[in-house]
Amino acid sequence: MSMTTPRDLFIHELSDAMSAEQQILKMLPQIREESQRPAIKQALQQHEQETQQQVQNIQAVFQQLGAKPTATTCFGVKGIEEEHKAIRKEKPSPEILDMANLDGTAKTEHYEMAMYGGLVQMATDLGENQAARLLQQNLDQEREMAKRVELLARDLGKQAKTMPGGRVTA
Repeated sequence: MSMTTPRDLFIHELSDAMSAEQQILKMLPQIREESQRPAIKQALQQHEQETQQQVQNIQAVFQQLGAKPTATTCFGVKGIEEEHKAIRKEKPSPEILDMANLDGTAKTEHYEMAMYGGLVQMATDLGENQAARLLQQNLDQEREMAKRVELLARDLGKQAKTMPGGRVTA
C-alpha cells in the first residue's frame, strides 16, 4: 500500500500499534512468570488485561474507518523484546531480572504513550473523534501503568541498596 494521504499514514500507524500490542501480549506472560514479586506479577496481569482491551479498541477504530490493518511489524517493541532476550542471556539473578523487567516495561510504556499520543492527534486532525476517544482511553491506561511501574521500580531500587554491590550514591 502506498501512503499518499494523512489517512493512509494513520492506518499505517494504527497497524503498527496493533502489531505493538500483539507483541506485548506475547511477552507479558513470560515476564510475569519470571517475576519474583507479587506486586509486579499483579501489575503485569492487570496490564495484560488492559492490553487485550487496547487491541479491541484498535479493532473498533479500524471498523469505524472501514479499514483493515496492514501487515507490519512494530520495530520499536521488537527492539525492546530483543533487549529482554539479551539480558536473559546474561543469566541475571531473580532480583536483577525483576529490575531489568521493570526497566523494559517502563521503556515499553513510554513508547506506547508516544505512539498513542500521535494516534490521538492524527485521529483528531482527521475529524475521527470517536477513534480519538478510543485511542485516548489506551493512552490514559498507558500513562497509569507507567506511573505504577515507576513506583514499583522505585521500591525495588530502595531494596537494591541493601544488595551486595547495590550501594547507590547521591
